[in-house]
Amino acid sequence: MPRTFPRRRLTALLSSPALVGALIAGTAQPAQAQDDAPLAVCAGDVEQTIDPGLTVLPQSQKVSVTGDFHTCTGQLIDPEHAFAEYTASATGLLSCTLNVPITNANGSVRWQDEGGEHSGTSHFTGGITLSQRPLGENVGIVVATINSGEFQGRTLVLTSARLTINPLQCLTSGVRRVAGPGALEILPL
Repeated sequence: MPRTFPRRRLTALLSSPALVGALIAGTAQPAQAQDDAPLAVCAGDVEQTIDPGLTVLPQSQKVSVTGDFHTCTGQLIDPEHAFAEYTASATGLLSCTLNVPITNANGSVRWQDEGGEHSGTSHFTGGITLSQRPLGENVGIVVATINSGEFQGRTLVLTSARLTINPLQCLTSGVRRVAGPGALEILPL
């Protein structure tokens, strides 16, 4: 049976609870047993660049996402997986008002130990969805399968709030960069 991502985790993941909590209100559900808890949860900052840039009319866009995650916690996290750097890319039909899921995302998570030394890499493929929120911001959700490296076979979830969309840019040069708080999560099998 395919594993689904419980929406309750969205509110617990993001590093700015008051702001992001307001953006994703209504997604929390009761906690489940400890065996369903994530193996890793890493809070940090996420930046997305879009080329040629989001405008009012949908067009093919190349999306690149980077994330810097600090102090990972969770069931199986050890000193070898204390920090993470996330990179991903995908292409899809997007605009300032159209949120179509993208299915061709791929990327990697570069793990670092407590001393900041490289300690392994997770390579993944999956999809990106954007969910519009009441204040005009987007919450981006990447759900991917780790194909090789650290945590192979597990599900990776990246949730981030895109807080810097400038509506005036949608009408002119296009929105080329959005950023905000985010969280990286590795789910158990």
